[in-house]
Amino acid sequence: MRRQPSFTRADRLEHLLIDEVERLLSYEVRSPLAQLVKVTGGRLSPDLGHLRINYILNDDAEPSASLLEVLDRSAAFVGRTLQESFQLRARPTIAYHFDRDTLRARRVEQLLEQDKLLHPPPPDESSEAQAAEAKAPA
Repeated sequence: MRRQPSFTRADRLEHLLIDEVERLLSYEVRSPLAQLVKVTGGRLSPDLGHLRINYILNDDAEPSASLLEVLDRSAAFVGRTLQESFQLRARPTIAYHFDRDTLRARRVEQLLEQDKLLHPPPPDESSEAQAAEAKAPA
């Protein structure tokens, strides 16, 4: 019986493609709006034909209409570059999706940090006893 690989070719290629898309948006796409994009993840279809890119903006804002237009225009360039760079048989279709879940998670983390600063946890009795022992002369 043959063992199933833990990662398929599509899984390995997915990580490479996502990293390359982030590089292309940061350095190759000429619009300064594309440099505001931070890729948070993505998903490659098993047939390698569709690549969904999840992104947020560096300033945690909502995407503007002009940014969406830049991303739509860059999709063909990014797909063609990926096809050439990775020697894919077909050009993958690129679809960009704003990742609201990551923004929500960041916001929750910020609120928890603020709550920690405003309401520090009560000291443990055991830590108070250890502190008292350390201060006591021997």
